[in-house]
Amino acid sequence: MTLPDLHRAIAEHTGTFSCERINKPQETKTVNFQHHIQPPAVLDAPLPDVGRLPAFYATLGGVLLYHDALSGDAARYIAPPAEWAELHEAFSGWIEHLGDEEREDILPDWIDHCLVIGETPHSGNYILMATEGECAGQVFEFDHDGYEFTHGANDLVAYVEGMLHLSSETLANFASHMRFIDKNNGAQWWILEMNDNRGQRVRTDV
Repeated sequence: MTLPDLHRAIAEHTGTFSCERINKPQETKTVNFQHHIQPPAVLDAPLPDVGRLPAFYATLGGVLLYHDALSGDAARYIAPPAEWAELHEAFSGWIEHLGDEEREDILPDWIDHCLVIGETPHSGNYILMATEGECAGQVFEFDHDGYEFTHGANDLVAYVEGMLHLSSETLANFASHMRFIDKNNGAQWWILEMNDNRGQRVRTDV
């Protein structure tokens, strides 16, 4: 997908999550979502020429995916380069205590040569891009629960494009973090189904 096509696809994509209340499944709720695109920013230095990174940020300054305006929840956040250092510091907090043997057993070879380009908001999980070696340009998701590094896509454009075409597994991952907590009574909700304006219907229980 070209970058203009991706920008258009993100901007035009909307839909709803059908949810049930946790511990009270007889109560249901529909949550509207949309994506938010930040305009490209003027950069202090060139970006590494890996994973279509420069082209992506020349078109999209940052992207907040599957955002619910009422609760503020969102599924993924691709951050502007100005925020990468802060994200990297937060990610490093999960691995800096590991000993040499643990690092060798747990961490991928590219861990010292990566960018932390985004996150799953309010989860402690991060989106990484390797910048050197065989995996240069590839996108990975870090889940601190189990210290798992999951391959997300071969480049950032493909990663974001994939987020617009959900699998049941990915939607279930969204559901584990997006609880749409009611500010009045603290109620939390579990996503059962996603329906979008392109006719896509995905369930978490498949």
